[in-house]
Amino acid sequence: MSTLDSAELVITAPPPFGAALAHRTGCRITLGVLTQLIAEAKTRVVIAAPYLQPGYGLSNGPMASALHAAAHRGVHFEIVSTGQSLRSLTLTSTPHVSLYCPKSNLDNELLLGCHAKFCVADGTAAYVGSANLTGPGLTEHLEMGILLKGRLAKQIAEFWDYCVQIGLFIEVAQQ
Repeated sequence: MSTLDSAELVITAPPPFGAALAHRTGCRITLGVLTQLIAEAKTRVVIAAPYLQPGYGLSNGPMASALHAAAHRGVHFEIVSTGQSLRSLTLTSTPHVSLYCPKSNLDNELLLGCHAKFCVADGTAAYVGSANLTGPGLTEHLEMGILLKGRLAKQIAEFWDYCVQIGLFIEVAQQ
């Protein structure tokens, strides 16, 4: 890795262990990392999670606030999930948001089609991990991920772009 490349461990841990565990092991917290990626983005954020939950993650709280603020300053968001989870979002009045669903999930909603969980901002920083954007995934379960900066973040953005180009993911209309 070059001097600009870096990786940090990111966790979610159940109360009352979360903050103490993160401090003791030098980890970052999932919700904080995702919110920071969104808040600091300049042009584009891709967020993928098969499970979204009304009232959590992108629907309410710090991530949702950061998303709305960034979208209103012109950051474009590409949100990737299942059709059912995408329908749970309330982003109709938010500019610069595109929704994507795995093609196999569009053809058959019983198929998940994608279990990847990542957030990449401007192709320069990315989170890859196990947390879904649900209450338990962001605050209660033990989850682990990595915050990447540099060429691996760029590679994740390029991977996503190619997946769309070859038709693995299809843009869907907001409801």
